Amino acid sequence: MSNTSGIYGGSDDPCILGYTNGTYPNGTLGQGNWKRLGIYTPSPLEKAQCQAPNDPWAKSPRYAWWTNYYILVALAVIGLCNAIKRFDGLNRVVGIPSVICFNRRVSACARLVSYPQTGRFLGALPAAGPGFLLLGFLLFSNIICFSRRPYYRPPNYGTSVLGLRANWVAAGMIPWVVAFGARRNIVAYLCGVSHQRVMTIHKYSPWILLYWSIIHTWTNIIRVNRQEPWWYTWKHNALYRNGFPPLAALVWLCVMSLGPIRGRFYETFYIFHMIAAMIFVIWLYIHTENYLNSFAYIHATVILWGIAILWRVLAILINHGLIIKGFSRASLESLPGGAFSIRILVPPSYRWQPGSHLYLRFLTVRPWETHPFTITSVPRHSLYSFLNPSNPVRQHDESTKRSLNQSIGLERLKDGSEEKNELRFLIQPKTGLTKQLYQLSKRDGASNIRLACVLDGPYSGFVDSVRACDTLVMIAGGSGMAGLIPLILAVEGKMKVEVHWATRYPSAVDQWFEDGWSKNVNVQVYVTSVEKEDKEIKVEAYGQDEMYNHDHKQNEIREVCEAGRTRRFLNEVKKTAEFNESKRYGFHNGRPDVKLIVNNCVEHHQGRVGVIAYKVATKGYSQAC
Repeated sequence: MSNTSGIYGGSDDPCILGYTNGTYPNGTLGQGNWKRLGIYTPSPLEKAQCQAPNDPWAKSPRYAWWTNYYILVALAVIGLCNAIKRFDGLNRVVGIPSVICFNRRVSACARLVSYPQTGRFLGALPAAGPGFLLLGFLLFSNIICFSRRPYYRPPNYGTSVLGLRANWVAAGMIPWVVAFGARRNIVAYLCGVSHQRVMTIHKYSPWILLYWSIIHTWTNIIRVNRQEPWWYTWKHNALYRNGFPPLAALVWLCVMSLGPIRGRFYETFYIFHMIAAMIFVIWLYIHTENYLNSFAYIHATVILWGIAILWRVLAILINHGLIIKGFSRASLESLPGGAFSIRILVPPSYRWQPGSHLYLRFLTVRPWETHPFTITSVPRHSLYSFLNPSNPVRQHDESTKRSLNQSIGLERLKDGSEEKNELRFLIQPKTGLTKQLYQLSKRDGASNIRLACVLDGPYSGFVDSVRACDTLVMIAGGSGMAGLIPLILAVEGKMKVEVHWATRYPSAVDQWFEDGWSKNVNVQVYVTSVEKEDKEIKVEAYGQDEMYNHDHKQNEIREVCEAGRTRRFLNEVKKTAEFNESKRYGFHNGRPDVKLIVNNCVEHHQGRVGVIAYKVATKGYSQAC
């Protein structure tokens, strides 16, 4: 039996006219009209009464506020936790008990789950720290958007409720996505997190933004299709048409940022990334039409983006003396093993930390590209500040100072007026810019080439928690060792350091880096292959005796290659060991067993043991201490 006693024409549902096409249960008609395609259009009062119990259109911006509240609270908690960790680490260095600190086991478990994932599938996932933050936000936003029903209003009674919620969650996210992506990142400074972690959030958060944008788009297509044909809406409603260009730009930004695709098109990725981002922001102005003051979030995005660019440009200008003294000049040097180095003299005021990286732009070599390179030297002031009082440098041993100055990259001007720091980079060429620079370094007279370049940085740097360790175990492969050299120089004399370096080129030990870095460090070198020598021996073996059968010949080739590999390995070890007997090198044939190395170090060393591995692909540290 139908209810005819309600206040809305015999119904308790304020939206009843939308379901009955304008007729109340008691037979009276609504105050609206049927002019649009014969579907009832309510009066403003009837629409307001229908929307009031379930997210009125005028109050829907609160979902953007809740989005910002979540992000602000999360960042505040992260900043507080990092501040406690940092003070605890500094107190450990000087041996003072911390007033407040986290339980050691809890901290260890938190570090364990925060390490970057590896493997074919897990490698595509973010580290657990940023991952938990993103997952928490995804759950939070889904709860606030999907917990209340209905998701749609009757035809002509307003936008889909779910679509409005998704719209404002996405709007609240946009300024933060841009803020997380800035190189000069205010979030990283205020929260005490690494630039790499913030960039991880910037990399994955647009997928959540895309998720809510698709929900917003799809629900509104469903809603409008219930009141009029879609072709009619597309023809007469520019608001709907203008929503697709920013959605397409966002899809491009997300898909092209996937690791394999970005790596394949790295040389042009940044340019098209910026173009797509500008299309996205500009077309949002066209699409939103400032409904409910929606321009405020786009204005915030533009302001944050502009501040980041201005901050970065000012930093570059200051680094180059406001361009009055000209641009920095880079020299190239070819190294064994298909590598090359870049050296750039900078003023003494130019400071960086171990583990920092720079973005280099060469004005005469592919000037439209900028590449990040890890600095393999440390500034002059860092060496003396990190060493302990018992170090010979503190005792004003000038000969030791000169030796160490040479190792970390200090140059004195010819007139003796000042000493300049030297930025050094060790690079394994791949394609594009690095390949072209390597070809330049191989030319005759390459030592006289001075390339004008723009320095953008430094970014990231030394981790305070490493200072609190009693023993450091450093593991690197190939040119990844370049990222650990500054850290070795920084902590030398303050703690025990073990270095395990896997390389295909034994000669790289004394030719890639200058003397001094391994003076007080236990270095174990693992020679993994000797490709060039193997090829020469294999050719000789094929020409020795044509009468052997195929199987016998293959066995002989393997034996000769193995003998040649061992012989060359021993010769390289002998030659490397003889050039400086004071170096504590241990040579091994084959790849290192990382698990065994870490277990042995933990068993044989007391106190706090830190393990640092340098990942070349991300140009950053993975560390545990």
